[in-house]
Amino acid sequence: MDSLINLVSCFSLLLAAAIQDLLHRRIPNTLILAGAAVGILLQGWAAGAGGVLAAIYGLVVGLAILLPGYLMGFTGAGDAKLMAAIGTFLGPVGVLQAALISIFVGGIIAIGFALSALIHRQSISPWGRYALMMRTLVITGRPLYIPPAEGEVMGKKFPFAVSIALGTTAWIVWQWPLV
Repeated sequence: MDSLINLVSCFSLLLAAAIQDLLHRRIPNTLILAGAAVGILLQGWAAGAGGVLAAIYGLVVGLAILLPGYLMGFTGAGDAKLMAAIGTFLGPVGVLQAALISIFVGGIIAIGFALSALIHRQSISPWGRYALMMRTLVITGRPLYIPPAEGEVMGKKFPFAVSIALGTTAWIVWQWPLV
């Protein structure tokens, strides 16, 4: 029963965050803080002090995984905080695995965004910029980052909370017999 309440609470947080990110391109801090508090309380209720400690470790690991992406401008602060809140439900190992799957899902969605530029000719294609960056790397041996041009499909804000929701859900389904 405890694990069912934990799963329903985690899914509720993921769904609410994904909807907020899709609609408003931001995840409210109140939602993330409430989710983290519920995760810590549920872990404490289910496993006592050890559960609270696991939830806090999960929070730290979840934040640490997406924090570099935020600092480099690849993800938003809300995405990093959401992964931290999810860590309170999944613990440190679970959030690490769920985050890696979420990053993989985000990469697939990003490739879809880039390929959509080939289909929709009204948006600026990123492929010329990618080719120039690759040629520079091959010729000089040094990576070069060229930011997206105004109007380029890859310059649009990406709702990464959807990737987090899909990746975490995939991890939970994958782990279902173990829960």
